[in-house]
Amino acid sequence: MKHLVYFLIIFLFVQCRNVHDRGGVVFTFDDQSVDEWVNHRGLFESYNIRATFFISHPKTLDSMMINGLQLLASDGHEIACHGLHHVSVLNFADSPDVYLKKEVLPAVNILEGFGFDIRSFAYPFGESTPQADSLLLGHFEYLRKATWNMDDTTIDAYDDIFVNEHSYKVMNSMGIDYNYRISLENLETGIRRARRNNEVLVLHAHKIDTIPEDYIIHPDYLEQAFQLINKYNIASLRVTDIAGFFEHAIDP
Repeated sequence: MKHLVYFLIIFLFVQCRNVHDRGGVVFTFDDQSVDEWVNHRGLFESYNIRATFFISHPKTLDSMMINGLQLLASDGHEIACHGLHHVSVLNFADSPDVYLKKEVLPAVNILEGFGFDIRSFAYPFGESTPQADSLLLGHFEYLRKATWNMDDTTIDAYDDIFVNEHSYKVMNSMGIDYNYRISLENLETGIRRARRNNEVLVLHAHKIDTIPEDYIIHPDYLEQAFQLINKYNIASLRVTDIAGFFEHAIDP
């Protein structure tokens, strides 16, 4: 009987640790390639992937695009803000309050007018300042910056694209479009690190298409990335899932 009790304790410990130590990956997509995103809804659904779509230039969304974003939201994806005119906050380095009033809040108002609950913001061009971060966190739960493999190394070496339970309100992300040249093997190094350390790896891309051009991600690459998520049994998260993932340590 004593051995059975010890076995059950060890089993429950391992099971709880497996849930908590699984880590996560956030796939984010920027700008306004709504048709292409909608055309690949089935790909996301096949692998139970939930993503965050950061929308720029919301004033130019037509009815078909709005309907497409609403379809994505109904699938469980997050719709978020990427600015009114896709202008860098560095253009307002001395006046982040003006940036907020001219480029951020009007975009949020438009997206909310379409029925979306906007909780996250991605800086255009991935640039931010501490002053802007502090100001915008008064209006958003999460802020996302962006980077690329500037050191030409494996992405597990970039600490700032991994968020943990102690720091996730302002995050950075690694680009995985065609022009960023992140091989699947390299991507796998990041997924393994996230799994090993119970971190969340944040990634960004743009248009989904078969054309090998800048700021395009091939659907085959994306599918293989999704397969890696399943291979490592790592959580697929939206940006707004991150806090709950760490606070409750449960499957999203």
